[in-house]
Amino acid sequence: MSAARRFTRTLTSAVIVTALAAPAATARPLYDQPGHRSESAPTVTRTIDEGFDVGSAAIGAGGAAVVVLLTAAGAAAVSRRRHPVRLAR
Repeated sequence: MSAARRFTRTLTSAVIVTALAAPAATARPLYDQPGHRSESAPTVTRTIDEGFDVGSAAIGAGGAAVVVLLTAAGAAAVSRRRHPVRLAR
């Protein structure tokens, strides 16, 4: 078995195990439990939408670019480049 195929199988197995091991999200807030009474008034929060946030967009785009570059670098490091041998005439 080649090293690239072994790496692919290992990575695929790790992703499958991680997906199966992740528990379903069944958490509920404490005040929703039966028999618990909440006597405090609910908190009202107002948000002001100022439109498109360029700083947040730059952080998101930068993070995505880092992921893409690391993936490409990893793929380049793992793959083997084979050049055909040319015979001199």
